[in-house]
Amino acid sequence: MLRRLAAAAALSCALILGAAAPAMAQAVTVDGDAAQQLADRYAPLVVVRSQADQCGAGEPYLPTQVDAVLGQPDVVLRGPSGETVQAPTAADLAGKGDGWYLDLPGNPLSPGCSYEQWWDRTSDERPATVYARVAQDADAGKTVVQYWFFWVYNDWNDKHEGDWEMIQVVLPAPDAEAALSAVPESIAFAQHEGSETAPWGDSKVHADGDHVVVYPAMGSHAAYYTQAQWFGKSAAAGFGCDDTRSPGDLVRPEVVLLPEQATGEFAWLGFTGRWGEKAPSFNNGPTGPITKTQWDEPVGWQVEEGRAGAVPLPPAGGPAVTGFCSLTQAGSLLFIQFLDAPVVVGVVVGILLLLLVLVIVRTDFFNNDDPELDRERKAGQIAVASVDVMRKRLDAFWVSSALVVLGVGLNLLLGQWLLRAQPGEDLTDVDGIGDGFAGTVFAFVASFLLLPVIAMAMATCVEIVDAVATHREITAVEAFRRVLVHPGGWFVAMLAFVVVSVLASTWWLLPLALLLLAIWAVALPATELEDQGMRAGLRRSRLLTKGRRLRGALLGGFLVWMGFSLPSFVGAIALLLTGLPFWATNLIAMLVAALLVPAAAIGLTLLYYDLRHRRAGDDRPAEATA
Repeated sequence: MLRRLAAAAALSCALILGAAAPAMAQAVTVDGDAAQQLADRYAPLVVVRSQADQCGAGEPYLPTQVDAVLGQPDVVLRGPSGETVQAPTAADLAGKGDGWYLDLPGNPLSPGCSYEQWWDRTSDERPATVYARVAQDADAGKTVVQYWFFWVYNDWNDKHEGDWEMIQVVLPAPDAEAALSAVPESIAFAQHEGSETAPWGDSKVHADGDHVVVYPAMGSHAAYYTQAQWFGKSAAAGFGCDDTRSPGDLVRPEVVLLPEQATGEFAWLGFTGRWGEKAPSFNNGPTGPITKTQWDEPVGWQVEEGRAGAVPLPPAGGPAVTGFCSLTQAGSLLFIQFLDAPVVVGVVVGILLLLLVLVIVRTDFFNNDDPELDRERKAGQIAVASVDVMRKRLDAFWVSSALVVLGVGLNLLLGQWLLRAQPGEDLTDVDGIGDGFAGTVFAFVASFLLLPVIAMAMATCVEIVDAVATHREITAVEAFRRVLVHPGGWFVAMLAFVVVSVLASTWWLLPLALLLLAIWAVALPATELEDQGMRAGLRRSRLLTKGRRLRGALLGGFLVWMGFSLPSFVGAIALLLTGLPFWATNLIAMLVAALLVPAAAIGLTLLYYDLRHRRAGDDRPAEATA
């Protein structure tokens, strides 16, 4: 009776005090022969994106030993009170926690090529390495084999020194010995702050026997199951576009089994500080494996935080998808530059805003009451009138709009077909795109199918605007026929766009690209409306913009941005703020382009009229004197 009363009293006290259920037991690391056999049996293969040239496109790093940063004379361990340890060892890291961090040589917010060059100097004769940990999760009754990858630098939309990534294999067995005869039931790949899970033997998993293949995203090193470009707009999935596409290089990392105790050469396991320099926002160096949820609760982490799949982007992308990837990358890099040099970035942004305000103040946007199109206008009036003319005469420009939609749509469909997945047995090229041949074909087709169609659409708009300006009757179809008969205008527009775009893609040729943009700003209407050949049209544009190159560059650049970049930006915003599928956001971008590409051509025609009148005014005194 006394025992029952005591038990009841204890239960009552527990309820009153709000006692929780017993805490989950932490997973226990085990070693020994069975653990080593498990670690070797399921050791992953790694496919990193190929890099042809140092500091060029591709993945420059490999998963490596922590010795890549320990014992290095130019690496410093820094403490919360200003302590410093030069060339720190595993013993120096043992037991140190909050406030301590490793400082590699370089600026994580402005890496340039410094980390890659440092890696190349220090990684000779150091093999690619993965750290294996065999853990018994008593609560789940399972054994988990984890593989931890250490990378020296993360170079993505976030930039930081040090990078820990991992995958794990779950076996339905209570200990390592029993796991040797068990078949794995599931796997999980860590991706940013989340993970992607799969049943063992799932069709999306590529493997060589029991060796699962991991495709780390270029720069971020998030682990994926196959090759694609991946979409994310959350902390769990990452914010931006990860890239694991071919071509890739297959790496077979050496497996180092982590022991039960963090001692000796593995004393670094007890380090709970940061494996990279402190930096603002999300650019801090990461903490190590034992600080992660999956270290203590591997099965619970996989169940609670895992998701069934990542979201692949369409192979050909499309305007909204491409715009989203570019926008998130550019926005992240601008934010990082601001964190690195707030004064410099602030001054540059301030100057640009001041120039924008001056342009706005010095021009008149809305004085377009004069119905005549062929006349002088202020820069702001040209910008507004280009959209206004399109808005008031939508029916006159339907052929041009249809050509834009048709050109972009066919380009996307052809791209999807050329870049479609064609699974093969080559683990470095499971998407079937090989060394980029299909991508090269797609780029060629895009250049020689899409650009001519867009250029023809713009030339058709020029013909219609001139017919309205000269009070002539012309249908959209008749204007298109004139463009086909006289191909010089659309061809010179395409040529100018390609040349300027290629030059602008290289920063040291950007000034030349801007100069040519200023000189060729009205080459399309000059060639189309004066029935001149391409060379004569380019010379005519150079003459009309002489003395007004800044005007040509600013207005021409704005109109090109409006027609070719703004639609992608609108589609990207739709992708970011809504749950619409990719095809729907691409369709939104295409419809916006169907309005703004003709508007850009109208603006270039109005700029041509403006410059022609200003040139006539410049020449009139000289003629009178003669």
